[in-house]
Amino acid sequence: MTKPLSMIVAAMFAVVSVNAFAASHAGAKGDKMEKMEKKGDKMEKKGDKMEKKGDKMEKKGDKMEKKGDKKMDKMEKSEKK
Repeated sequence: MTKPLSMIVAAMFAVVSVNAFAASHAGAKGDKMEKMEKKGDKMEKKGDKMEKKGDKMEKKGDKMEKKGDKKMDKMEKSEKK
């Protein structure tokens, strides 16, 4: 009777140990997923910031182009005189 009882106790201990080990790793996966979500949010914000910066640079380029066109018009007018 002692052999089957000791086998049952050992089996229960193994099941509890494996369950605790699996639970600790399952919890770690949740933390990792949260970190990945935060990283995704940061990357999205960074993308928005870069997009705004691109728009700003585009406007600046348009402004410089207009300024260049005005200079060319002045030069053409002065050459005609």
